[in-house]
Amino acid sequence: MQQLYQAILDLASRVVIPDWGELIKLIPLGLAGIVLLWLLLVARQYATVGPARRASARLTPITPPELHMPGPSYAPIVAAVGAAALLWGLVVGGDALLIGTVVLVLSLLYWGREAIHDYDRTAHVQTLPAVVHPGPPPGVHMPGPSFRPLLGALGTTALMAGLVAGGWLLAAGVIILILTLGGWLVDARAEYVKTEEADRTGHMENIADPRWPRRLLQFGAVLFVVALLLQAGILPPKGSSTAGGGPGTSAAPSGPAATPGTAFNVTAKDIAYDQKAFTVAAGADFTIAFTNADSPGVTHDVDIRATDKTTVLQNQEVTNGGSKTTYSYKGLPAGTYVFICSIHPIPQMTGTLTVK
Repeated sequence: MQQLYQAILDLASRVVIPDWGELIKLIPLGLAGIVLLWLLLVARQYATVGPARRASARLTPITPPELHMPGPSYAPIVAAVGAAALLWGLVVGGDALLIGTVVLVLSLLYWGREAIHDYDRTAHVQTLPAVVHPGPPPGVHMPGPSFRPLLGALGTTALMAGLVAGGWLLAAGVIILILTLGGWLVDARAEYVKTEEADRTGHMENIADPRWPRRLLQFGAVLFVVALLLQAGILPPKGSSTAGGGPGTSAAPSGPAATPGTAFNVTAKDIAYDQKAFTVAAGADFTIAFTNADSPGVTHDVDIRATDKTTVLQNQEVTNGGSKTTYSYKGLPAGTYVFICSIHPIPQMTGTLTVK
């Protein structure tokens, strides 16, 4: 009797105090069982769909004459296989990505071929010609056409470009946005005056149809191009006495930059380095104490690249605005290199590193 009582307690303990680790291991099996049960229920629904049996054979549904019912198609399944192949290629990469792309394109072409074939067989109904009204019905006001949304979008784009590059481009972007929004405000004021007139006359008229904003577009384009040239350092032309020199100058750097060293200081302010030339002994490790004096959110770094400005030799992590860090670099063979900001690879954030 005691053994029976103990067996009952052991069985009850498995329910009252279960082994949660074992139960968690059974969760995937439980989910698989739920999915399998759902698939069985869906299969049963599809198997029992349709009209009830009235004779020894199932009745075949007849489509009404005016209704077109496309036949069955494997195209969605084929397209799903193509999408799965593309995702597989994105995960694996390499040649698998090309294979997945080709499979997806072929599957979509197959689907498109079936859609065109089905469209060609569809009976086209002759429709009545559209009725063109001379204007909106009485009591309905339709605003006239306007270039202001397009101009506002262009002005916003110029401002975004200025926020990224800073300097002259930022100033040009602000001016272009103010001009475009100012014109929009003028049109809004004119429409408001027409609305006040409608309160007295009972009929609201549109403002005059706008003309193509050629002058504003031309002025904005010229302003943006000039700002871009100023930002790139092309304007104004640099003479031989200009500090830093241009791409064609051959003046050697003077001062501490010409003396080989191992520790340097660089400060980034207004999207520009304050130092543009360093000299390091060949094979000697060196450091750069970098200060990002721009606003928080404006990131910079100091990478070492070849003279083509694209081949990265030593990469560094970016530094957020308002913070400092010290970059360490391995020794380099004798030659000429550039140190550059990978976020803003412009002349203002590019310097010459001489190793000798």
